[in-house]
Amino acid sequence: MALIIPAIVDLFKHKLVSSIIVLTCWSAFDRVKLAKQISSYGMSVTFSCNSTMLDDTNINHFYGVLHIRSSQDPMNKVQTRHFSHWYKWLVINEIPEFLNKTRYDADVVLMRTEQNEETIALNKTKSLAVSSLVFFDDIYIHPGYGASAHPWAYWRQSQGLQVMFERERILRRFDLKKYTLRIATPLGQYSEEWYNGTFKDYLTDISMPERDSGVRCGYGASVLLIEALNAEQELVPTELWSTEVNNSSMILMLSYGTADLAGGILRILPNRITRLDYAMPIWPFHVGFTYISERESSSNMFVEPFTTGVWWTCLGFVLVMALAQRITAKRPVEKEGAYMAVIATSLQQDASAVPEGFSGRWTFLVLSISSMLIHAYYTSAIVSDLMSTGRSGPDSLRSLADSRYAIASEDYDYMRYLMFDVKTNWEDLEYLKKKKITSRFYCDIERGVELLRKGNTAYHTEYNQLYPHLKTFTDDQLCKLQYVDTIPESVTWVTTTKRGQWIDIFRSKGGWLHETGLAQRLLSHIKIRPPPCRAALLAERVKFGDIAPVLGLTVIGSVLSFVIMGLEIVFAKMEKRKNVLVSNITANPVDDINYLD
Repeated sequence: MALIIPAIVDLFKHKLVSSIIVLTCWSAFDRVKLAKQISSYGMSVTFSCNSTMLDDTNINHFYGVLHIRSSQDPMNKVQTRHFSHWYKWLVINEIPEFLNKTRYDADVVLMRTEQNEETIALNKTKSLAVSSLVFFDDIYIHPGYGASAHPWAYWRQSQGLQVMFERERILRRFDLKKYTLRIATPLGQYSEEWYNGTFKDYLTDISMPERDSGVRCGYGASVLLIEALNAEQELVPTELWSTEVNNSSMILMLSYGTADLAGGILRILPNRITRLDYAMPIWPFHVGFTYISERESSSNMFVEPFTTGVWWTCLGFVLVMALAQRITAKRPVEKEGAYMAVIATSLQQDASAVPEGFSGRWTFLVLSISSMLIHAYYTSAIVSDLMSTGRSGPDSLRSLADSRYAIASEDYDYMRYLMFDVKTNWEDLEYLKKKKITSRFYCDIERGVELLRKGNTAYHTEYNQLYPHLKTFTDDQLCKLQYVDTIPESVTWVTTTKRGQWIDIFRSKGGWLHETGLAQRLLSHIKIRPPPCRAALLAERVKFGDIAPVLGLTVIGSVLSFVIMGLEIVFAKMEKRKNVLVSNITANPVDDINYLD
């Protein structure tokens, strides 16, 4: 044994273990001797002939467990949870029988000092010397086929631990070899009375993505995980989703370990973290009340279409154009009316006069065109603002309770037993329930949409399930829709049993599904966009970048007005000189003739 102690220590250091528990019923002398050898390499060691010592370990730390066969083997009392990935097991020379009934995610290594035929063949391909080696095999434990050994690493005193087949070890665990995994799935709105098919047909029917969106998404993601692991699925219908009023509950089956995956999505909540593990984020869950609001006008509607920067720019534009109009004016009357002409034109009113000079007219033309374009931005933004955002109505549960609207809700167990049929610590919700809930509060979505259309009821459901029914609404009704959330949009997850044997491979494959786009493709088949309010398509404030081209052209036009004015002055002076010369010649013809003689 002394020869292989360095190999044992190197293995556990590779597994990030600093404390070793040795399960054996050796004599006290042998225990002390082995403990002294292991401690000399800086590792702490504890001996036990009773597997109950594993119950006292901290589950958030890695522990190395060395099993050495003895006359009184304690392994028949070891619990399955002690083979989770927190425990790094090492067995000597042969695979014990108890390993055939442990967990799939068990991290167990078999140490051999003798080579088997498979190892000899691998050594030939890797050009390794056969002598003075210790071999480590990965123990793959399949729930249907039991434990099997596969080459993983070797140890030599001159080289230490050399891992050769780590990738093969990882990939081996992603192949469940058609093992059957159970998916606990809530029935939701499914009923054989209205749907001609099985529950599985209903979940995979892509013609009605709005029906039980959260269940369809959760079940679809679970199926993708199972297919990625080369496993088979078994659909287990449950009456309830996330409540526990009877045993036919999805969350109960997961917490008890009678199901492996959830077919319905779940949010992360404090009371669930201790009972479930979250394997894969998938569905943006969003629930609340929807109602048709009334139109309102805003006292700021004449200011809001432009940002502050645009308003200051418009003011500067008016001042510059007024100055340009005054400079390019030819007559005193034009100079006096330049400011009023610019203001009137900017406000799209009739100007008092049109300048006589070409430069003045050009400046006036630039002013008119620029004012027209800016005014078009402004008026369209006001109209869009009135059509889309000019709505009034409750924006919280308390204000909804004090409003004229009645309330109704779709019937799901999570709505009943987490919100409306139980007392909660949410004061606004309790206030709403006290004032508004009636005996006809729950109704199907078709009835709820009819009540919503009449404009007197706020209907409660998941928004994704409501959107397809809104396509029959008029554009005016769509633009008046308002929402009050009970569950703000949050990412929900595919869940599994807490510290279950599949959680590591589920999380790994869940990340792979997102990386490859398969998860997004599933979402695109189920997620529905709300029907747009066409009047809202232009309902955006005009920003500086939006009017930058107009301002640029205006500046260029203003500069050209000064250039034209300069040319006018030059041509006017040339014309004046020419007229003076002609008049001089006409006034003194004799002098000119004598000069010619």
